[in-house]
Amino acid sequence: MYKYPNIDKLLSRRAFLLGLGKGALFTSILLRLMYLQLYKTDQYKVLAEKNRISLRFIPPLRGNILDRNDKILALNKNSYNLLIENTKNKSEIIKTLNKVSEVIFLNQFEIESLNNNLEKKSKKDLPIFIKKNLKWNELSTLNVNLMNLPNVFIEKGVKREYPFKNLAAHIVGYMANPKKSDLKDNPILQMIDTDVGRSGIEESFEKDLRGFPGTQHLEVNAKGREIREISKEESVRGRNIKLTIDINLQKHIHSLLKDKNGSIVVIDVNNGELLGLESSPSFDPNLFTKSISEKDWRNLIENPMSPLVNKSISGEYSPGSTFKLIVLYSALINNIIKPNDKINCSSKTEYGDRNFYCWCHKKKTGCFATQTGTRYVGPELAVAQSCDSFFYELAKRIGIERIVETARNFGLGSKSGVNLDGEKYGLVPNKSWKKKRYKKSWKIGETMITGVGQGFLTTTPIQLAVMTAMFANSGKKIFPTLLKKNQTTTDNEIFTTQTLNQKKFFKIIKNSMFSAVNKPYGTAYGSRTTKPIFAGKTGTVQVRKITKKEREFGIISNKDLPFNKRDHALFVGFAPYKNPKIAVSVVIEHGGSGSKIAAPIAKKIFSKVLS
Repeated sequence: MYKYPNIDKLLSRRAFLLGLGKGALFTSILLRLMYLQLYKTDQYKVLAEKNRISLRFIPPLRGNILDRNDKILALNKNSYNLLIENTKNKSEIIKTLNKVSEVIFLNQFEIESLNNNLEKKSKKDLPIFIKKNLKWNELSTLNVNLMNLPNVFIEKGVKREYPFKNLAAHIVGYMANPKKSDLKDNPILQMIDTDVGRSGIEESFEKDLRGFPGTQHLEVNAKGREIREISKEESVRGRNIKLTIDINLQKHIHSLLKDKNGSIVVIDVNNGELLGLESSPSFDPNLFTKSISEKDWRNLIENPMSPLVNKSISGEYSPGSTFKLIVLYSALINNIIKPNDKINCSSKTEYGDRNFYCWCHKKKTGCFATQTGTRYVGPELAVAQSCDSFFYELAKRIGIERIVETARNFGLGSKSGVNLDGEKYGLVPNKSWKKKRYKKSWKIGETMITGVGQGFLTTTPIQLAVMTAMFANSGKKIFPTLLKKNQTTTDNEIFTTQTLNQKKFFKIIKNSMFSAVNKPYGTAYGSRTTKPIFAGKTGTVQVRKITKKEREFGIISNKDLPFNKRDHALFVGFAPYKNPKIAVSVVIEHGGSGSKIAAPIAKKIFSKVLS
């Protein structure tokens, strides 16, 4: 048998080297442990605590929105949400989310929201929402499978509910995910994953309604399951917002606008409180609470009637003959015409190379002045029968700058200041505006057209309501509000002093509006009532003329035109006549005649509120 030389010596050497290696390894491990123990204790203690303790924000209960009689228009309801702990391991989170999607359905919106949240919260330790407002079948399915979904948990929350659905939707508004600008202004919103007010009162009073979030520290195990609560700071509920509107009146005016496109505004003439404000068509804000589907969203944004637009504050319309009240008042205070003066009117007014026609042109019966054998018309009759020729001449005498000054004193051409975002200015044009916009000079013919509320001139329904309220209260400036509170009208007059002559002029305007409704020659005579007696002014706004070619094809009246080319129907009024309490503006898009369509609607509102 062969024997290796010096075998004992060789084995001893190898044993020594192996022992030396083991000793070095052990020493390095020992030194590393000593280093971690002595110098990294605090760092790893924090990391251990983070793995053991979960910080969760407690969203505050949102304040309710109430009508003037304390009926709840927006409130909170219990809900259940699905969340996942943020382990910062994106691949692990995605793997778990794929498992979740096999258990319950996640729509495209929820998946996109999840991806956004993963990016936003990559450096934070806060849980991420997977799905909000779980249905009962989803809740039960998840409870059965929760043990197989690491770091996923169900949390009790609240959701917003609107019990009156599409009634007052444009006033109350709706809630949705915060925009980037919201998160920039208030980073805490990103942490608590709460919806914010996106329109209406929900948006205007977001900070008041929201409240302040609380915090909760929980001890969790390796799978993210809660073991115990370590500490808790309760959230602070948002405050309730009480509105001026009456939901019963709102329901009534909503029904009056059924199948119509337009607006109704009802305002207190003394303090500016808005009792009703309806835009039609409307929408159900509850659609947004449950993550609106793509189909519902498309139905809203592609609807040509624009249901998401609050026409009461954002719809801009030519005021038509309702603007004649401004023109007459401007003529009176500028001493262009006296109360008993009359103007020789005809159905056609010629100026330069243009003809300006009165509404009675080519009508068999003609206007009241024609029927009585006179062409001389005074202020009262001109308003009552809405004589265009009278106001063509009057506007020409006043001049556009003085008309504009008067219009602006009544709030036209500027925002009313109502507690809602999205309000439009309207347009009260003058010479400088046209020069700036079109690089052209103003023409007298444009002044004449403005005198009957057409041309470049536009107003919003809420502006018309404020204007009418100021005629009703003899010139006191009011500021429309949706917020119920004590208000004073002291020092709110549009003039620093109000002379007897000005009071007399307001009386002339109101008497003329009375005649428009209550005298046989008035354009709204068909809507008169004694419960209550009201005063007002009709308006029919021409969208476009019927062309000569169209007349050759038999289109001779407005109702023969396509719907979107028909006239708008308007009415403004106040009641009771002798002691005004409320003013109303009614605008029906493509409704046709203000006398036949808008005035009867106003009559029903006055009867509902005051009879």
